Amino acid sequence: MPNIVSQLVGAGTLAASLIAFVAGAHAQDASVKGTVNIVGFSGVFADNYQKFVVEPFKAKYPGIEVTYQQSKNSAETLALLTLQRDDPKIDVALIDVAVAIKANKEGLFAKLDASEVPALAEQPEWARFGEDKAIAFSQDNLAILYNTDTVKEPPTSWNDLTDPKYKGKIAAKLGDTRGVILLPILSKLKGSDYKDSIDPGLDMLKEIAPNVSTWEPAPDCYAVIQSGEVDLSICWNGRSQYLHDTQGGKIGVAAPKEGSIGQTNTIGLVEKSKNAAAAKLFVDYALGAQAQAAFAEKSFYGPVNNKVTLSDVVAARIYGSKEAQAAQMSLDWNFVAEKYSAWIQRINREVIAFN
Repeated sequence: MPNIVSQLVGAGTLAASLIAFVAGAHAQDASVKGTVNIVGFSGVFADNYQKFVVEPFKAKYPGIEVTYQQSKNSAETLALLTLQRDDPKIDVALIDVAVAIKANKEGLFAKLDASEVPALAEQPEWARFGEDKAIAFSQDNLAILYNTDTVKEPPTSWNDLTDPKYKGKIAAKLGDTRGVILLPILSKLKGSDYKDSIDPGLDMLKEIAPNVSTWEPAPDCYAVIQSGEVDLSICWNGRSQYLHDTQGGKIGVAAPKEGSIGQTNTIGLVEKSKNAAAAKLFVDYALGAQAQAAFAEKSFYGPVNNKVTLSDVVAARIYGSKEAQAAQMSLDWNFVAEKYSAWIQRINREVIAFN
């Protein structure tokens, strides 16, 4: 997967103007009727996705009814799709890429065709999984959150997580995708390629472990920062930026200079969808430049569509400094999907169980 940041940062004002022009040029099409039932991520993501993607789609196609069902996580979504395999009630699923790859292998998503979903042509090759059965539409960077009241010198490096001054002051829920993404980052810091070995990354996690007060922050990795329970938390950038803006700035977000990796979110048309025609229109809209630009600018999720260009300000809030942007890493998600469970098991067994 190529470094996509360089494709996204640049003439933001011009791009925004063009997108606004294109948005205004889209005529309302009331002739199209149907229903689209979506299952996707919950919480702030759901609120923003409905506001900045679903609602504009409904405005463009007022004859199409759209429902959005929130799912606790992608594993729950996969279980739902599996249960409904022969008689699906869901038409479109938003799901983590590693789980999407598994869903593709189980035949749960239908192949998309560029003749029916033209926005496919605007997606980079790495974003098209399982012969166009799941398509990446956003990326949410892993970041270090900090309490702005108690941390006056924000961390600037992943190495700062090992600083003894944070002993007992870090929340790190790593028994999921956060851990899977952090291992390649830390392995790179130690001079190793994650495809060769994650042992260096695990060794660095063991260095961080004495500073961790909880591996299961409750109710979540954001709330423990807001409450002052911990000083630092390893969590997702997009929701953190949104909470920073809407909750009085208590949550600060540090994008380490060594760069990060984005959790990739995909969209897929459910096999045997009863509303395939309307669902394909939604998928096309969701993959388009207008929807991806709006979601990036309002929710701070990195866009995937090749035609989206971010302003410097928005790019910095998604990826960090120019140095961090240049160091942004990418993963071979097909490779990672095969290792996902084994890596989680090693984190639990070799790091968490001993601390």
